[in-house]
Formats: sequence, C-alpha cells, structure tokens
Amino acid sequence: MPRHAGIIPKLGLLHRWSVLVTAFVVLLVAFSFGSFSLPVLYPSLTRQFGWTHAEVAAGGAIVLLLIGGLGPAIGWLADRYSPQDVLLAGTCTVAASLALLSRSEGLRQYYGSCLMLGIGTAAVSLLPTSLLIAPLFSKQRGLAVGTINTGVGLGGFLAPLISVTLIRTRGMSHAFQFLSLCMAVPLVLTLALAWGTSGKARAASKARKATGAHLRGRVGTTRLFWMLGISLVLAAHSLMGVQQHIVLFLMGHGVGPGRAALALSILLGISALGKVLGGAVADRFSVRISLLLSVVFLGIGIVGLLAISPRSYLIYWVAGIFGLGYGGIFNAPPLIAFEYFGTDDVGTILGWFMLCFGVGASTGGLVSGLIYDRAGSYFVPFAFDLAVAAVAFVLLLAIGRRPGVRELVPTLAE
Repeated sequence: MPRHAGIIPKLGLLHRWSVLVTAFVVLLVAFSFGSFSLPVLYPSLTRQFGWTHAEVAAGGAIVLLLIGGLGPAIGWLADRYSPQDVLLAGTCTVAASLALLSRSEGLRQYYGSCLMLGIGTAAVSLLPTSLLIAPLFSKQRGLAVGTINTGVGLGGFLAPLISVTLIRTRGMSHAFQFLSLCMAVPLVLTLALAWGTSGKARAASKARKATGAHLRGRVGTTRLFWMLGISLVLAAHSLMGVQQHIVLFLMGHGVGPGRAALALSILLGISALGKVLGGAVADRFSVRISLLLSVVFLGIGIVGLLAISPRSYLIYWVAGIFGLGYGGIFNAPPLIAFEYFGTDDVGTILGWFMLCFGVGASTGGLVSGLIYDRAGSYFVPFAFDLAVAAVAFVLLLAIGRRPGVRELVPTLAE
C-alpha cells in the first residue's frame, strides 16, 4: 500500500473541520458583530445627532427585516454560484457598511448604511453557512449546524461588550471602524476555503445541482412543504412572543431589573445548549422529533411562567427550559431543508423556510404587545403563545413520517 494512502481520510477530516470552523467564525464575527453591535450605538447616535429613539431604532429594524426577507434571494444566489461566493460578498458588504456608518452624519446616510448592512448580514447568516457545511456532515449534520449556530450566541454576548468598550475609550466613529476591520478574519478564512476547493469538486457539485433541479422548483406546490413552513411560523411566533416580553413580564410583577435581565440571559445562554441538543436529536432520530421536543420545552416554559410566582428563584429554571426549546427551533430551518429536500440545490427552499421563521419571529413580539395593551395582563398573550405552540405541535404530529423530496421525485416527475 502506498505510504500516502492513509493521508486522504486525514485530509478529508481536516477539510471538514476547517469548513466547520470557518462557518462558526463567520457567524461569530460577520453576522453577530454586524447585527448585535448596532443597538449599543443608539445612545451615541441620539446624543451626537439629536435623533429620536424611533429614528435610530428604525435602522436596526431595516437590518432585521432584510435578514429574514432576503432569505429566498440569498438561497438562490448560493444555488446559482456557491455558499463561499455568497459569504465572501456578504462579508465585504458588512465591512463596507460598518465603515460607512462611521462617517454617517444624516438620517439618509444612516438608513442607507443600515440597508447595506442588512443585505450583507443576510448573506453571512445561518442560511449560507449551513449550506456550506451540509454536504460534509451527512451523519452528524444536525450537530454540526447546532455547533456553528452557537457562534451567534457567543457573538451576541461579545459584540455589545466590545462595542461599549470602544465607544467609551475611542468614540463612536472608531468603534464602527474597528468592527469593520474585524471582518478581515472571516474574509481570510473564507478565501482560504474557496481556494482550497478544487475545480473537479466544483464541477461535480454543479453536476449534482443540475440533476433534478427542475423538479425541485415544484417543491413549493407540495403539501409537505406548506405543513413544514406553517409549523415554523407558529413555533417562531410562540418563542419570540415570550422572549421579547419576559423582562417586562417579570418587572411588572415586582421583579428588579437585574433579576429580570438575568432571567433573559439564562434563557439566551441555555439556548446555545438547546441548539446542540436539538441537532443531536435530529441526527439520532429526525428533525421532526427534534422540533416536537423543542415545542414541548416551549410549552413547559410558558406554563411555568403562568403558574410559578415570578419572584421565585424557580423562574430561572423555567427560563432555562424555555431556552432549550428556543435554541432547538432556531436550528430548524436548515435541518428541515436538508432532511426532507436534500443538500444539493436546496438554497432557495431553505431561504423560504428562513422567511417562514422570520415571519413568525417578527410577529410574535408585536402580537403579544398588542394583546397586552388590550388585556392589561401578560396572562392572555402568554396563554395565546401557548395555544400557538400547541397548534404547531399538532401540525408536526400530523406530518408523520412523510417522505422527503428525494422520495417524492418520481411523483413530481409524473
């Protein structure tokens, strides 16, 4: 046997881990620094330019809207070109937008920079990073997606701290410039990854994408697609309806700001464990079982909020249980797409599932707020979120062990 025969598996393992690390760093730096640092800069913007809170918050709203709304377009671009190309373009766009924000002096410039930031952040989100790693982790795909997704949680913890420190020591303009320079790290890693992909591998990938691509375009007409999409909308609506209001709920019952914030921190911190756990369950059983378990965690958490005294220390355990479901559902869009519809030419389908998740997430907090304004109590909106989670659970049960698109291809062909 040639001496180099054993090197090939090692190189394959090294390549897979390098891709995983690259995806993790992209979510940690490019996505998280771009999306989580902006709110920390709001006070500086209001003081320096005299803008209202609504005016500065509108910039963040633009970014969040584009992250979810551009899902189908980003998925199509990843299919048309490659996830690496999308990540490279997105990282450069995030860097340029942060640099422009450092020089913004009017609302038009600010909103234009936020528009650019939203486009870039959408292009470095979980969608293209999941597409990047999916073909390399066929047996532990869920765990891999959950692992890179923890980069968002870590970045969400680091970005505000770094931004606040920079603003305090160097000023707002230098803070934006430093964050822009940080994009060099994921950019270099992604460039190295793109250069490491051989022409033969790219050609093989294009050949796989061409096979059955016209059939996948009809996936949106299947009942399975819509049942999964509606389940995502409902689950995301339920989790954000509670997460966005848990601090207000606790403070409204006499809990101090520090303890209320701690409950939210525990929720978000445990969600990282929920992402890994949800991915592992999807690998061991199925993404449907993982989603059902996550919805159960959400339900237990909501019941705990309604039944346990907000001043009790048990509320932290309730927040942790809710966080397990929160993290598991955050993993769901890519895991659903890969399990039911394969990994080739699935970017557009994944984009639509990300859009479904975005619709549910964006309406959850708003609807809970509207119900609270009418009812004067959080019991009604949280009970409504519990009912929504129950509907999602029933719908997931109704899906059953339905086949994915790979088994549906003969039917679609007819």
